Order: sequence, then structure tokens, then C-alpha cells
Amino acid sequence: MEFDTILNILVGIAIGIGMVVVYAWYQFQILKRQIDRMIEQAVTEKSSIKLDIEVDKGVYFCYNSESKQFVCQGTTALEIRQVLQNRFPNKTAYLVGGDPSIVAKFKAELETNENSSRI
Repeated sequence: MEFDTILNILVGIAIGIGMVVVYAWYQFQILKRQIDRMIEQAVTEKSSIKLDIEVDKGVYFCYNSESKQFVCQGTTALEIRQVLQNRFPNKTAYLVGGDPSIVAKFKAELETNENSSRI
């Protein structure tokens, strides 16, 4: 064989190997992103409480939105925040349901007092 033919074969092999490496790296990145999302979702689900909120006679009642179990009650948003922090020190609570006007009022009260819409 001539030198040019051998060189062309080696270049073709190198390009093929390079394409396989790039494809494997791309697939690895996709898999890594999926695993990262799954881990983040699992951590978030275990470290947060999703709440529904109701008001009766000026008292806020908070329920777990998934299990519908009573979580806490209070007359102000700050009182609810304090009760949640005392009862669940390593968790964060988020309002996800309830009457939209009540949720808006509750979040506005939090923002006024704490400049935050997160419980």
C-alpha cells in the first residue's frame, strides 16, 4: 500500500473514534442533567412542605396540600411563619393552594413584614 492510503485510513479511524467520544460525552451530559434534576427534586420534596391555606373568623389554617392533614394555625402570617419554623426547623413551606384572595392577602402580609413571599 501507498503511504497516502494508509494515512487516509488512519485519519478515518481517528475521525470515527473522535465522533464516538463526542457522542458518548453528549449522552453522558444528558444523563448527568437528568440525574441532577432527580436528586434536586427528591431533596426539595423532602425538605419542603406544600401548604393550602384557609381563613375562618380571622384565623389562618394551614394544611398539607398532599396529605390534607392540618399543619398549623395563626392569626397573622408572621405567627404562621414562626410556628412552622419551630415545628419544622429543617423544612421550608410554600403556599400552593387555597382561595386566591386569601393567598394574595397572606403573601402581601408577608411581603409587608418580611419582604418575602416564602413562609
